[in-house]
Amino acid sequence: MKIHYPSVSVERRDSLGNGLIKISFRSPELAARLRPGNFIHIRVTQQLDPLFRRAMSVHSADGELFTILFRIVGRGTELLALLKEGARVDILGPLGNSFNPPRDGETAVMVSGGTGLPPLHFLARSLIRDNGVDPETIRFLCGISSLGDLPLTFDVKSLGLDLLISSDDGSVGVRGLVTDLLAHKLQNADVSKMRVYSCGPEPMLRVVANMCVARGVRCQVSLERHMPCGVGTCLGCVVQSPTSDDGFRRVCIEGPVFEANEVRL
Repeated sequence: MKIHYPSVSVERRDSLGNGLIKISFRSPELAARLRPGNFIHIRVTQQLDPLFRRAMSVHSADGELFTILFRIVGRGTELLALLKEGARVDILGPLGNSFNPPRDGETAVMVSGGTGLPPLHFLARSLIRDNGVDPETIRFLCGISSLGDLPLTFDVKSLGLDLLISSDDGSVGVRGLVTDLLAHKLQNADVSKMRVYSCGPEPMLRVVANMCVARGVRCQVSLERHMPCGVGTCLGCVVQSPTSDDGFRRVCIEGPVFEANEVRL
């Protein structure tokens, strides 16, 4: 059940460089209710412009705090990035569904592209800290543009995971695409004991989903769409779905997490 939190305080704000911003909020009730895959809807200003809230994936939730990690890409995120410690913001949440955890004996493979990393970090962190999953059974494949985006991976690395990085320009990790890393992982793997989770740009998700469906690998994708209302009324975030009665799913309500074969990207 979603709840309106009209006065959530900003606990900490960090600039990580390259337009990356990390903000922690204090709200014991909301932090306790958030699950990996959920998103929140933030009112970025008390003014009417911009009118719509901004949907943000959750990077982590622990105790009384929860955190988001994002890149400044437009006016809404610019305003969000200007928040100071102690500021109060209006938030709706938790919104959307969450990931299904891996079964016993399964290896969880996280495949992230750019700022699609936060929900997968939240999932990996939750599996280890809350579900007692051995970090050695989690593989994290992270695709970034260049060395400037490396701070995206710092919290993942601190979990002690098997982390492989690809970069577009080869300045860090392996030069190429994160889907190339996944293809290599799938080559000699027992796919019956593997579960893939992915979030990032839709062209990347399309490749990941098609690759997993073709190999019979269980796979969930978390979609990032503009969500003006966040509650299913505006239909601004619909995605085609071959498994739904009307051929569509709302990312904000039926998602953002879908089985790979549930959506057509």
